[in-house]
Amino acid sequence: MDNKKRSRLTLAIQIILVYLASQLLPVFVIPFLPEADRIPSGMNLSLFSAFLGSVLMVAWNGRKKWTPINSLTDHPSAPIGKTIRNGIFGFVGAVLIQIIAMNVEYLLFRLPVASENTEVLLDLTNRYPFFILNIILFSPVMEEFVFRKAIVTHLVDAIGIVGAATISALLFAVAHNDGHYLVYGALGLWFSFLYYRTRNIATPMIAHALMNAVSALPILSQLVS
Repeated sequence: MDNKKRSRLTLAIQIILVYLASQLLPVFVIPFLPEADRIPSGMNLSLFSAFLGSVLMVAWNGRKKWTPINSLTDHPSAPIGKTIRNGIFGFVGAVLIQIIAMNVEYLLFRLPVASENTEVLLDLTNRYPFFILNIILFSPVMEEFVFRKAIVTHLVDAIGIVGAATISALLFAVAHNDGHYLVYGALGLWFSFLYYRTRNIATPMIAHALMNAVSALPILSQLVS
């Protein structure tokens, strides 16, 4: 492996490590906080670590060596107008995929349609409104950088786009870990398709953020009113 490829791979690993740190830091710190302050302080710490992780990933994404030159990135990324249109199209597709996959899970496995993770996050956001930034902004940004930009981009030449998207989708589903593996796996494949279609990581980010915003719509309406 030459120095340029090693540098790009190292930066992809750094992106993944930043994501893991942003997720795990509150888990390790909260037990050491005073019991009365654990929930509010933990929420603030989670929000700050997600914000910091997102900023670092956006900054690193501007570095040319972050993106390797391969069959996926050899084509120019879509301009902003096309990216936004495909992001909105991707959002509609993501909602439909989520509905279909949840109903399939229910028919086959009798899994509840509601996502436990989503319910917990919405409950926390209802009590701590600023946490909604994590749901509709920071999480989509970080997850797309990790599961699509870092993983798909760096596997595509080795195992092809289908293999890279499948591995990314499986990891995406496992990371959410609430039993709805078909839902998250299908969404992971869809977001990979959006990235592949436009070669612009902002496309799945827009679709992902809009989908999360719809899930948080009841809380958003309360904040606005």
